Amino acid sequence: MRQVVALVPIRSFTGMTRLSDVLDLEQRSHLARTLASAVLAATKGAGLRVIVITSAAEVTAWAQEQAVGVCEDPGTGLSGAAHAGVSLVGAAPWLMIHADLPLVTATAIETVANACDSTTVIVPSYDGGTTVIASRGSFAFAYGIGSFQRHYASTPDATIISSPELSIDIDTPRGLALVPN
Repeated sequence: MRQVVALVPIRSFTGMTRLSDVLDLEQRSHLARTLASAVLAATKGAGLRVIVITSAAEVTAWAQEQAVGVCEDPGTGLSGAAHAGVSLVGAAPWLMIHADLPLVTATAIETVANACDSTTVIVPSYDGGTTVIASRGSFAFAYGIGSFQRHYASTPDATIISSPELSIDIDTPRGLALVPN
């Protein structure tokens, strides 16, 4: 198993509220679990140790069933969850990856993990967000709409990896529509 630690923030399996116009609660919950399971399988397949960042009891129980570590989410948003995960791993190289990537593969994760041995890596999403960041030590997380530009501005020497397998996240109906059936 490689030294890079995959950090996967998951608020809950009952979220994804921006999809409520197209999916009911049961469908969103199923989708969230399915996507998170795919991300965990790909990160494990890439040989990374995995830690889920959450404060939801249901997600903690699921993570334990998946035999991965759990870090307490401080409840201060995605950037705060990311900071908590990075603080937990200390000096180890880390890869922060969202749990809603439908096309994720172990090979794509390996590419990012290999690159972060020598540089910070930022993977932009199709809509200007950030789906994966990999580095060592602290990082100025600034998630939200347009986060890729903020992340790149704070780390202009970062390596940018555009990856079809990592660029689509499902957090809006538009993202859902981009996934092939």
